[in-house]
Amino acid sequence: MKMETSKIRNVTVVAHGNAGKTTLAEAILFKKKLIQRMGKVEDGNTVSDYQPEEKERKISISLSLIPFEHKGVKINYIDTPGYADFFGEVLSGIRAGDNGLILVNATSGIEIQTKKQWIYLEKENKPRAFFVNKLDAENTDFFKIVDQIKETFSPKAFPVVIPVKEGKDLKGVKNILSGDAEGVEDYKKELMEIAAEGDDALLEKYFEAGELSPQEIKEGLKKAYLKGEFFPILGGSATALIGIDELLDFIVDYMASPDAFGSVRGKNPKTGEEEERKISTDENFSAFVFKTLSDPYVGKLSFVKVYSGKLSSNTQVYNSSKDAMEKVSQLLFVRGSNQEPTDNIIAGDIGVITKLVSTGTNDTLSDKDAPIVYPPIEFPEPMLSKAMRPKTKADEDRMSIGLGKIMDEDPTVKVSKNNETKEQIISGIGETHLSVIMEKLKKRYNVNIELTTPKVPYRETIIKKTKVEGKYKKQTGGHGQYGHCWLEVEPLERGKEFEFESKIFGGAIPKQYIPAVEKGVREAMEHGILAGYPVVDIKVTVVDGSYHPVDSSELAFKVAGSMALKKALEQCNSIILEPIEKLEIIVDEQYMGDVIGDLNSKRGKVLGMKAENGKQIIEALVPLSEVLTYANDLNSITQGTGEFKMSHSHYEPAPPKVAEKVIAEAKREEND
Repeated sequence: MKMETSKIRNVTVVAHGNAGKTTLAEAILFKKKLIQRMGKVEDGNTVSDYQPEEKERKISISLSLIPFEHKGVKINYIDTPGYADFFGEVLSGIRAGDNGLILVNATSGIEIQTKKQWIYLEKENKPRAFFVNKLDAENTDFFKIVDQIKETFSPKAFPVVIPVKEGKDLKGVKNILSGDAEGVEDYKKELMEIAAEGDDALLEKYFEAGELSPQEIKEGLKKAYLKGEFFPILGGSATALIGIDELLDFIVDYMASPDAFGSVRGKNPKTGEEEERKISTDENFSAFVFKTLSDPYVGKLSFVKVYSGKLSSNTQVYNSSKDAMEKVSQLLFVRGSNQEPTDNIIAGDIGVITKLVSTGTNDTLSDKDAPIVYPPIEFPEPMLSKAMRPKTKADEDRMSIGLGKIMDEDPTVKVSKNNETKEQIISGIGETHLSVIMEKLKKRYNVNIELTTPKVPYRETIIKKTKVEGKYKKQTGGHGQYGHCWLEVEPLERGKEFEFESKIFGGAIPKQYIPAVEKGVREAMEHGILAGYPVVDIKVTVVDGSYHPVDSSELAFKVAGSMALKKALEQCNSIILEPIEKLEIIVDEQYMGDVIGDLNSKRGKVLGMKAENGKQIIEALVPLSEVLTYANDLNSITQGTGEFKMSHSHYEPAPPKVAEKVIAEAKREEND
């Protein structure tokens, strides 16, 4: 068939884990005779969960595209992970889709991740529908779930099918929208009212005639659905193949085609002015890269949603995000791991470009002479950091290449170097996320890495003032070495780091040697005397000294400065300082008490709380050593719904017990 934008439906399927998104995709593919038999997640043989890590863990980790046709319409089923650690994939899927289909597990009802997914679908203004799955399980109650949906999400949610049971067995579903459905008059009347409210002209007619034709009901419901004034609820069982036909008919008849939204907005990269593109093949070409994948055989795959115009193979396009031209060689339509070459991808459709060089996730592609940049997906910030230790030199050599490719695929992964502790740090959403990354590194790139808790960058400082002498005198066969200085060393206000001053008068130390004294002091500050951590917040003043006209040198005065500072640290009661982090924690109100109690147990100080967008935001100061694995703790307390941002605030003296532990640990490492 000739593809048209109006004949496309992009449906992002979201749910809490184990609601049956992948199984529903299998049921549809089986119904459409695209597979011979339905695969099972637990058997690792489904179309959408095709990556080795997904087969092994028996969960979806990556979003997957499942295109198929129904009644002359192309449906792109976008299967997304339900596990909180892979929420970045859900956001990519929401951006690519035009509709949200929210699955609810009839046996467990509405769960935590479902609420989070609803919020993001709402934020992106995507019309939404529900599918209550697993209605064939014992003791399930469709109408109880309908009430839950209305209460949790919107009173504008309303069923368009109802289950048909014989005793406890699910036999099918009755489609309220079809003309021949019996015994559903009350539901039909309510749907008629929703349809009338979706359109002013229909509302007027409904008031006058008290009735709408089936076609008018359909048009009114479509408008209400598109405007977010009607959230249809369907249901059935993916494993029993019940309710699948009704769902597919609903997607075709009621869900939004890409052009139903009219246009999409972006900015001209040259002028910064806002621009609009009509979602049509008649417009200049533009597309958005919502996902990147590294295929072991084909190479880099860039998943694109074409917003306007047409993307053709063997052409050149402009990456307007990076001001670079890209050669488009091969285009693909993918169904899970299956790849089918195509000559073009039209406005509204989703496909894959192979082997782009500069392009990554969040980039916009366009015509060179009509550039536009679409807003990027705002991916969640990584919340859990670990130190990476390659097991061998060969692993270390391969590590950066493997990590580079993984970061191309997953924008929620960050890699950095802590120059102070000399550790390579990897940050991700949670423990499972980091574990999956390690598996990918091992299996794909033969890199073996051990993850450990990062070291805490403690500091040392002093708490009283002293005056010390540094004298370096060395006699050799020729010229000797002579450097001599008196230093006053005193504490500075926290955060002032270091000040150096010279009060030398009358040439006790020649001017050219003063910078050498400072250099020696700074070098000695790199390793404190208690546990080897850098010394901070001190002021050093050179007050006196002496020199030798022949034997004095910059080196001698540098050594003298270093010797003097080490003496000062011994005399000034050095103490350990610990880093204090500022946390901004976003949680549902029901978890506030538990979160604050946990912060108190971590020696935290709550600075304040405020309500925003239905959430509670807690600001607190907490020692870094207490929150190195805070992502795990917050996940546990909030069932995966809490989020937080962490930034360095300042240093404070560590309590005696903490300081003792830090010093003991440093001595143990020194002796190992």
